Amino acid sequence: MSMEGTTSEEIRGNFYLGEFFGDVQCLFGHAVRLFNVGRCHYVACDTCRTYIFVGANLMSSWRRENEHIWQKNSESKKGYRFID
Repeated sequence: MSMEGTTSEEIRGNFYLGEFFGDVQCLFGHAVRLFNVGRCHYVACDTCRTYIFVGANLMSSWRRENEHIWQKNSESKKGYRFID
């Protein structure tokens, strides 16, 4: 991935934000995962052990989930560094 032409607003920590939240990538090429906790959407890099908030109520997928799923998703980021 070429970072030429990017601005600091497009990079947050080890994440390249891309054009929309589904385009978020790890700058180091690691796989990322998108998950919900309630109506809030996050992207995490399990290799870098970091995660970012990408928005709320942007996708309807959270409506098909339940408290059990959100609890597991929330626990999956324990020990990870949140990048503001």
